[in-house]
Amino acid sequence: MLQQWNNVLLHLRTNKITWLFIIAAFLLFSSIGSTPMYILDEARNAQAAREMMERHDWIVPTFNGELRAQKPPLHYYFMQLAYRTFGTNAFAARFFSAVFGWLTIWLTWFFARRFVSYGTAIWSVAVLLVSTHFLFEFRLSVPDPYLIFFITAGIFCFYGYAQERTLKWLICSAVAAALATLAKGPVALALPAVILVWWSISLKKYGLLFSRKMLLYIGVIALVAVPWYLEIHRATDGEFTREFFFRHNFNRFGEPMEGHGGLFIIVPLFVLTGLLPVSVFSGELVKKLLTYHRNTFIRLCMYVTVVFILFFSLSGTKLPNYPMPCYPFMAVLLGYFINKVITGQIKVRPYPLWLLFGLNVLLLAATWFLLGLESATQSFRGWSLLFIVPVITAGCSVWYFRKEGLKKALHAIIAGYSVFNFLFLAIGYPAIYQHNPVTKTLHLLNRDEQVYSYQIYNPAYNFYLNKPVKVLVNPAEVSELIASNPQAIIISREKNIRELDGVPIKLLARERDLFETATTVLISGK
Repeated sequence: MLQQWNNVLLHLRTNKITWLFIIAAFLLFSSIGSTPMYILDEARNAQAAREMMERHDWIVPTFNGELRAQKPPLHYYFMQLAYRTFGTNAFAARFFSAVFGWLTIWLTWFFARRFVSYGTAIWSVAVLLVSTHFLFEFRLSVPDPYLIFFITAGIFCFYGYAQERTLKWLICSAVAAALATLAKGPVALALPAVILVWWSISLKKYGLLFSRKMLLYIGVIALVAVPWYLEIHRATDGEFTREFFFRHNFNRFGEPMEGHGGLFIIVPLFVLTGLLPVSVFSGELVKKLLTYHRNTFIRLCMYVTVVFILFFSLSGTKLPNYPMPCYPFMAVLLGYFINKVITGQIKVRPYPLWLLFGLNVLLLAATWFLLGLESATQSFRGWSLLFIVPVITAGCSVWYFRKEGLKKALHAIIAGYSVFNFLFLAIGYPAIYQHNPVTKTLHLLNRDEQVYSYQIYNPAYNFYLNKPVKVLVNPAEVSELIASNPQAIIISREKNIRELDGVPIKLLARERDLFETATTVLISGK
């Protein structure tokens, strides 16, 4: 037994990738249940999964008892499995998101190691491991973690088939593509299709596209993905189809929705910011890009990155999570570049590390300033000092680069950002979000009585109360309710309460939403 433990410890001392996977699991799972449900999409998704589970309905997703047509059902299924295992809570809602985060890192490692090199694989993992945005997204109860994993799996497995021509890779790619479609919709099928056709044509691999096996590929995708779409079309008399495909896909691409617009350049900035700190080397990477074009795996990663950034740059609605499926592929590009620098094949100047230092200083100053700007966040201003860790880390990386080269500088970045990501994601972020308006006002609501809202409210109330909230849409309905039940409590936003002049109401609570312009209020009759 002692010898076995010695062998394990020896393996851990000598195997860097094992340590990276352990750190990844630690950063993805630490305290994922500590942060309250408060972000709107998180709360809606978590509650929709619960409503489906309680109705024993595998087809129609609902939120607050009404059809939720924004998303397909894949993430709801995984959340239900976690609810049945761990109970209905925030940890369970986020559990499989973290699982797929770890699996995405492993998948990136596996294919980069198999088809490029060990060095590229290990540095690709490091890029994802230190990305705060990547870790943050995979700690949320949203469909993006499932989408990112299955798009990554589908494209990588297709590459495996193209190289080895074994049927297992083709079947795995088709199943992954179908599941990605059940995670997000047609965009999960259309963009990878464009990428794989472009890549195949660029390499003159026409046999890949016109093989009989492509009929099998399409057939497997249809067999896995189509039945649910047909069944929900039937179950909702076409309402889901109209809402999901036209409003939440075509309209979202054609015009900004919910105020999420922006210039063309904003999407590349999303990606560069999201993959900090290692993305500071992107400028140097682009300079050498044409020389990497000869490697077919690297070429595929280039095409994925370009297509996702270009597509969502053209989209009317722009959000930081939209281009995230390209993160694993961009990580491989950066890993490939870093490995070439470390093995002495190319040289790199130190300015990216100085850029990182400057960005971190600005981020520290901006966080300190912004937290002090709003009354709702002034008491959390001290948490901005967490951002001293990246500043020190970047400073150390500059020093190590000058003394011992890029490898040691990157070791400092991995160590420093691992510490920062743990402190920020597992301690600081949950501590701040404990003070959100939902948590601070929940004690005023009776779980055994009907709760009302006037127009808009935070859906986290549904998750914690586990009951429908009856929505009142005009002042007349509020007045009628107050007249018949003066003790009824109504949730709303402060700006909407101004419409209730003449209605006899009293203010029970007023809480500014964290990092938002809105203010949540609770009112009742006088």
